[in-house]
Amino acid sequence: MPECLIFDLIGTLVEYEAGRTSQDFSRSYKKATELGCAIGYADYIQVWDSAFLKMEQATAPDSSEFHLSEVCDLVVGELRLDTSRTEKGQLARQYMEDWSALVSPVPGASGLLKRLSKHYRLALISNTHYPPMAHALLDAMALTGLFEVVTLSVEVGWAKPHPLIFELTLEKLGLTAEQAIYIGDSYERDYKGARSVGMDCQLIGRHARVPRDNQLRNILDLAINFETARK
Repeated sequence: MPECLIFDLIGTLVEYEAGRTSQDFSRSYKKATELGCAIGYADYIQVWDSAFLKMEQATAPDSSEFHLSEVCDLVVGELRLDTSRTEKGQLARQYMEDWSALVSPVPGASGLLKRLSKHYRLALISNTHYPPMAHALLDAMALTGLFEVVTLSVEVGWAKPHPLIFELTLEKLGLTAEQAIYIGDSYERDYKGARSVGMDCQLIGRHARVPRDNQLRNILDLAINFETARK
């Protein structure tokens, strides 16, 4: 059995609305209009989406990570807003609060992790452009104190599946790849990333390229795989 279980956050411990155009960004748009935005709501959403796509295309080749503030810089430039650094930060924060309004904990996940923490060391690796959002989600689920190490892509400069984000986490834990298992939901980011450093991975969902023994129907399957195994 592993000594440590390392978790993904978005899509694994919390459910979210994929994409960036279907959420309600009315509060962000209101803030932008106060700063001088003169375009309509739909166009405003597209400006943000285009800025994200531009940053994603620029960083995809080497899996480097970008901060939400860099996206906001592009948005402010496109909208030709004359903003202070503080105002720009407020706009970015409001955008992310609007985006994350539909993010919710997977039912039963918090209780499961609290039980698992009695038998295993726990850690977390998450791709994010905005650390406050990730920490707020963990606080809301009362999970922050359970994780020995929380590694966020924007804080290390590399996003999953880059091997460095996994290696740095293992180094902080003082563990080898064989002593830990990663739990995620993405084949490209989570499974391939963990396997690239020799770490086993349990993946939520059905994936044709993943062995059946490494697939979970949902996060609660871990109760069968790991919790009962320690009893």
